[in-house]
Formats: sequence, C-alpha cells, structure tokens
Amino acid sequence: MMNLNPQAMTTAESVGQRVSREWPMIEADDITQHVLMKACTRVDEYNALDPAALYDAMRREATAWCAKERASYVTMSARYLYTPAEVRELLELWADGGESTWALPPTKDGYLAAPDAGNIVVNVWDLKTAIGKLPDTWRGIIIRRITGDSLTPSEYRTWCRAIERLTLTLNRVVNAAPLDHEGPGARKAIPNARAYAMTSSDREG
Repeated sequence: MMNLNPQAMTTAESVGQRVSREWPMIEADDITQHVLMKACTRVDEYNALDPAALYDAMRREATAWCAKERASYVTMSARYLYTPAEVRELLELWADGGESTWALPPTKDGYLAAPDAGNIVVNVWDLKTAIGKLPDTWRGIIIRRITGDSLTPSEYRTWCRAIERLTLTLNRVVNAAPLDHEGPGARKAIPNARAYAMTSSDREG
C-alpha cells in the first residue's frame, strides 16, 4: 500500500486489534484501515520509524480517530457508548463507598459520574444490571479487584476480559432503554455535583 514497508502493515493490524478492545463500538478492521490511510499520507516518515515508535504513532492516531468517531455517534444518536477505561472509573467510584455499597438495592435516582467526564452519567441500576449478567467468576473477580484484593497474573487477565464483557453489556443495557421515560434505565443529563449527591443518597439507603 503506497510503498509502506511490511512492518507498517503488520503494526497497523496489531494496533487495530488492540485499540478496538478499548473502543468496543468500532471494528478492528476499520481502525486498521484508517491508520493505514493516514500512514499513506506520510510514507517516508512512517517507514523511517523503529518498531516501538511506529506502534506508538499508530496507536495515538487510532485513539484520536476513535474518540472523534464516538463523539459523532453520540451527537447523532443521543446515545452514549462507554469504553473499558470509563467502566473501570465508574467501578472505582462506586467502590469508594465500601464493600457494603454492593449490597444496597438500586434506586431509580441513583447515578454515578466518572471523574473528568463532564455530564456523562450512568444509572446505578444499569451498572448493577450489567454486572448481574456476567458469569459468576467474572462478577466475583470484578468485585474482588475494586474492593482492594490482589490478583494473580492469571486472575488479572480474567479481570481484563471481564471488564471488556462488562463494557459491552453495559452499552447494551444503556442503549436498549427508551430515552423519554422515568425509572430504571432512563437517561438523564445531569451535572456531576447532582450525580455525586444522588450516589451518596443511594449508598446511605
């Protein structure tokens, strides 16, 4: 492709596979194609990079493109798609209330807001519903991790797979719900301050 060296082609495929796991709403092949098209505009520059620098450059380009693609999707659909990184933030925020938080029943007004996420919020009901759909082993390891337990290397790999599945499940739960009703699953755009207040109320029962 436009005289790109074989290393660039292989690296683009690796980047597509890796970044698609971080942005589950975008296909690996689409990411790979975008990265290669971008590289074709600067062939000499990309061909001159060593393998590590090439991977970093392509991953930065892929991540920036995926962020733009999600922003376009959200703007056009009024639906939000979470990434695994954001799901981890939400779980950590929820865990701040202590292990007892997990035993509390969800309420229709219980929300979590990820730090630095502006007005992006997720209903506690949605998060608990999504976690409840996971296999027992994955659900257990998520709870262990966010409540401070150490994981073995093998368990950590399981944790990563569980977060990927939880992200997909949460996005299905969130986007299957109507936008114009009250109650569990309803979407509301609310500021972080109110979201934190609602979260505290939920934790207190």
